[in-house]
Amino acid sequence: MGTQVRSCPKCFQLMWLKQDHYDVLDEETVRAKCPHCGSTVRFQLVTAGANAAGPKMGH
Repeated sequence: MGTQVRSCPKCFQLMWLKQDHYDVLDEETVRAKCPHCGSTVRFQLVTAGANAAGPKMGH
């Protein structure tokens, strides 16, 4: 999957998570620990639609 860039829902800071920093729970969900506040958070992955390949940042 590669690097995931997400904002933490608790402290709202960006998390740059490499593949060894998050756990894949199932094919649609990953779990990670925020490096800033230490909270464990879950993210749903987009698997269909225009954003399935990831966010188009900077466009």
